[in-house]
Formats: sequence, C-alpha cells, structure tokens
Amino acid sequence: MTDSLTGAEGGRWLVTTIGSTHRFDLEAMTVTRIPGKDSASTVNDQTRPLIEIVHCTVGARGYWLMSPELDDSEFVEHFWHLSSMIQSIEPAIDDGLDRDIAPRPDPER
Repeated sequence: MTDSLTGAEGGRWLVTTIGSTHRFDLEAMTVTRIPGKDSASTVNDQTRPLIEIVHCTVGARGYWLMSPELDDSEFVEHFWHLSSMIQSIEPAIDDGLDRDIAPRPDPER
C-alpha cells in the first residue's frame, strides 16, 4: 500500500475511491474506471491511455488526464477525471487474469 501515485512507480495499482475503483497500469500507461454498485456510469468507464497523473493521494480527490480514442482525437484533445476522495492505493494482483476487480453487471441486461 502507498499514500500516492505519480506515474513513476510502474506496476499495476488499484485506487479505491468512495464510489469506484480505478485500475492503473503504469507499465502500459492506461487507467480503467470500474464504477461501484451505487455509482453512475461515465464516459471514463473503459480503459484509456494515461497522459498524466496530476494528483492521486489518499484522503484527497484524484485528478488525471487521458488520451481519447482515435475516432475522437480529431474533436477531443484529452479526457480528464476528477475522482471522489481516494480511500486507498494498493498494488493490483498481477496474474494477468484481472481477478482483483469484480465485473459490474450491465444494468441494461
């Protein structure tokens, strides 16, 4: 466990906020938001290329910048995310099977 992420740490990390979990892969420089049971879905609920972690510290709100998909890059320079208060930052299980994050059921099904 650590108190903050800057992007220089490398590895895979789970950042748990009040309402969701964010999976940072600092080797691939990607981030994925996994909304919690009572959280609303957002445009950032997918894996995006990570440009920069501006702020990611336990006890504060997180803020990071992400690249758009190729289809959107003509219209969008970057996406940003402002999280709710970060409760914990922990190393992710690195077995390649993503067992550390339970999938969220699709509300449409």
